[in-house]
Amino acid sequence: MPKMKKRALKGSRRRSAFVAMLPIQGTACTADRIGLPAQLEVAHPDDPSRTRPHAAAETAAGRPITVTHRLRDRRSRGATLISHISFDVWNTLVTANPSHATRRTKFLATCFDKEEAAVRNAYAEVKKWVNQHAIETGYAPSLSENIRLLMMRCNVQKDPGLIAKAFEHVFENCKPVVLDTTVRLIHSLADDGFTLSIGSNSSFISGTTMHNFLESTFGCVFRFGIYSDLLGYAKPNEAFFNKIIKSCGVAADNILHVGDDATCDLQGARSAGMRGALVGRSEDIQEAVYDAV
Repeated sequence: MPKMKKRALKGSRRRSAFVAMLPIQGTACTADRIGLPAQLEVAHPDDPSRTRPHAAAETAAGRPITVTHRLRDRRSRGATLISHISFDVWNTLVTANPSHATRRTKFLATCFDKEEAAVRNAYAEVKKWVNQHAIETGYAPSLSENIRLLMMRCNVQKDPGLIAKAFEHVFENCKPVVLDTTVRLIHSLADDGFTLSIGSNSSFISGTTMHNFLESTFGCVFRFGIYSDLLGYAKPNEAFFNKIIKSCGVAADNILHVGDDATCDLQGARSAGMRGALVGRSEDIQEAVYDAV
């Protein structure tokens, strides 16, 4: 990104901590919850109007979740100290909807009165710069700041709030893809007594929007969610992982962070004294978690 000075993004770092840590809301949810009702229904990732029984019901129906049984066996033998697992979002719990980028590009081209190729390239450049900025400085711009960077790159002036709402609308119509095996894994971990949370870097999809999606998709299984655009710090900054540790209330080496980025997720977690597990593809999350715990 040309001529974007890092110090220009440090002016609004002081955001309220309680905003960055979003507790999952729901009538069946408590901070110390370790299981799920056997017939709990969760939203289908491709169609929120459809529901399916969670993992416990599938076990009762004759499809055992072998990873849960293996984890229980390991824990009964004292083979693990992990009690809390933090998850990255993108390419870990979810993957992008193939239609999302196309819809976003068409909107930006119309809004900015630019060619689609131009706004597509500008978006990619800004996102790459924001990600590199996080690695080099540990700071995270807010959603509004990211939109302003994009407008500056495209040499346009619009209301950032309206663009943010449009991004949310595109997201709602092109929701991320979540594998059924991932949903079953998360529920089986909760049933097995692990407490769970979210720790994600955010750029053009706000932490609040993603948080709501995860709640509707996975049900009430995550104790809290921490998102860089709301916190002001990004992975791999140690302050980001210290927030996870403080929110968990357990020792750092009892926490496992699972993600797809070797620097932001794996090295970042380990630098804070946590354990880390690297996911090559979202399809590999089950084995990555099992091998780590």
